[in-house]
Amino acid sequence: MSKENHGTRAKLIAEGRKSMIINGYDGIGLNGILEAAGVPKGSFYYFFKSKEAFATAVLEAYEEHFTQMRDTLFTDPAVSPLQRVRNYFEQVEQLHRSEIELGGCLYGVLGQTARARSAAFRQSLSALFARWQMQIEQLLAQAQLAGEVHASINPAEAAAFLIEAYEGALIRMKVDGNFDAYRRFMSFAFGALHPAD
Repeated sequence: MSKENHGTRAKLIAEGRKSMIINGYDGIGLNGILEAAGVPKGSFYYFFKSKEAFATAVLEAYEEHFTQMRDTLFTDPAVSPLQRVRNYFEQVEQLHRSEIELGGCLYGVLGQTARARSAAFRQSLSALFARWQMQIEQLLAQAQLAGEVHASINPAEAAAFLIEAYEGALIRMKVDGNFDAYRRFMSFAFGALHPAD
């Protein structure tokens, strides 16, 4: 793929991400995406075989971005393991606060209509959640060894809970138009992890 074509594809993916986060899979308008990216209408299928192939490419780019963010934050030796997890969710909160319109997380947005997608697409989404959960689980296990997390807590279950509570908080934020749900998520989720004094 030429450098120019790679740039065009990247523009389409960037515009697709914005549209899907706000409007969901079924609400995206390809014409609007093509117009915003400055791409002729006939060019879309040169880059993507179908709308689902496009959504998969958008999802892959989105995961790559956030995986890089987690890799940086989760390996910071100057910060304790549990604080690394907290720092990640605090940084993500700042990203949401910078949005003109609260959209939420692409994983959660696409996950809400996953049953209507192909098995391959659902498997891709499920694998993505699993990789995210594993990253958090590993840090929580380290935090447990460091005495930051209660000994009775299962790191895998706690990692799954953090993701599920986070996604739920984003849905409530979209409905209410404020960050109260995120404040509750951070307060109760991390409060539950600490060992008793």
